[in-house]
Amino acid sequence: MVDALTEAHRILRPRGLLIDARPDSRVPAYAERRTKAGRYLRAGVIATSRVALDDDRASDRAIATAAGGGWFRSLRAGRFWHRVLFEGRPELERYLEDHARFARRVRWTVDAKGRRRWENDPWAIRRAVQYELFERV
Repeated sequence: MVDALTEAHRILRPRGLLIDARPDSRVPAYAERRTKAGRYLRAGVIATSRVALDDDRASDRAIATAAGGGWFRSLRAGRFWHRVLFEGRPELERYLEDHARFARRVRWTVDAKGRRRWENDPWAIRRAVQYELFERV
């Protein structure tokens, strides 16, 4: 990622903007069931895989190197939540089986009976995305 930031610094004009946005592995993702009223209720916690955690730490170090080296100045940073929607719980679980970012299994906070009853309801994975707006120095 340092190479990408070097290239971004090279091609951006002075005071040009760079937006860094990526999943925030400091915060767990959540499995949520959508109710008939359209509300989302948390039903489980989804951890980040070890490989993704290592990648995220490397990205953090690259950003720190670029900012510390005087390439960019941070203008604003924060976090927002993003939902990935599924038709039912089986689709959500199939998604997790193939996804490199998340652990393969949900740590459920609702019992098996409730999960079976809501199996065909709409589900979502809600995850945090961190962002930072940088200005080229």
